[in-house]
Amino acid sequence: MSVTEILARLQGKRAAYDTTGEVAQLLDEQYRRLHDARLPLHLARTARLEERLAFQPGLIDARAKTADLALYADALVTAARSSGHAELAERLADVVESLHGAVAELAAATHATVPVPQVPLAYAA
Repeated sequence: MSVTEILARLQGKRAAYDTTGEVAQLLDEQYRRLHDARLPLHLARTARLEERLAFQPGLIDARAKTADLALYADALVTAARSSGHAELAERLADVVESLHGAVAELAAATHATVPVPQVPLAYAA
């Protein structure tokens, strides 16, 4: 890591990369770090979940985080379009659609934790 990168990180900034190879390496390393650090934690936290209702709080939290990410991605679409980056905006629009789908699926899963659902799953999103 260069001095410039260290200073940028201290200021809360991230470096931008010029090649797809650098980006691919960064993304692969990022995933490996997350996997190694977070998966054991998530497995430990979910190891004792047995009753359906016990899954509900985690699903509610996951839906909120995913919804926030969808809103951030939507803001990125707006920024990309206003900056004239139509191709990037279209790619991001696909991401937004996928994230909103994940939000709806998490809502449906959350409703499925209720022993006798009061809301039909079709209206869960």
